Amino acid sequence: MAKRPELTEADLKEMVFKKNPDVTYQRKAGIITIVREQDHPIQKFFRKLHMHIPEKSYLEMDEYGSYVFTKVNGHRNAYEIGKELAERFPDTDKYRYTRLILFLQQIESVDHLIERVS
Repeated sequence: MAKRPELTEADLKEMVFKKNPDVTYQRKAGIITIVREQDHPIQKFFRKLHMHIPEKSYLEMDEYGSYVFTKVNGHRNAYEIGKELAERFPDTDKYRYTRLILFLQQIESVDHLIERVS
């Protein structure tokens, strides 16, 4: 299996993200909850048939994810977020940036919560 190339500090400094303006979220006690409308035509159809399909779904992030999500602002790069993450959570290990990048890529490409600026 081929090993992924390590990201350099310069690579991390080029990775800047901003929150997707279409995403609705709530913040309570430092925890972010993503609110998603369930308004697909099929969902609406089944609601008319009195099926129990909630109009909204909620995704609650953990403490780490919430912290990272609040730091994404369109100006901070991944390197800065990683440094702030280490200050806030000193128990983060040497894989901090690898895990951070995986998380950012997940919420960008799969969940569409953030968008790449650079």
